[in-house]
Amino acid sequence: MTPFDRFGVALLLSLVLAFLVAFFLYLRTAYRRGGYREVKSAFIVAIVAIVLFCAIRIAENLGLEPLKQAVDRMTR
Repeated sequence: MTPFDRFGVALLLSLVLAFLVAFFLYLRTAYRRGGYREVKSAFIVAIVAIVLFCAIRIAENLGLEPLKQAVDRMTR
């Protein structure tokens, strides 16, 4: 593993850690506002937002696949 790869892995791990801290702080703020009832609704909103983001990214990538195949066929 090259030093550049290790730097990339460290950057990715720090990004995941930052995301988890932000998620925790979001839920903590919801708890301070209205207790566990507010945490439940905030958690549902956060999970739905994450799932929608992932679904949109997957849909965008799948939409590009036929275009990539067409370019491959044209360049052969």
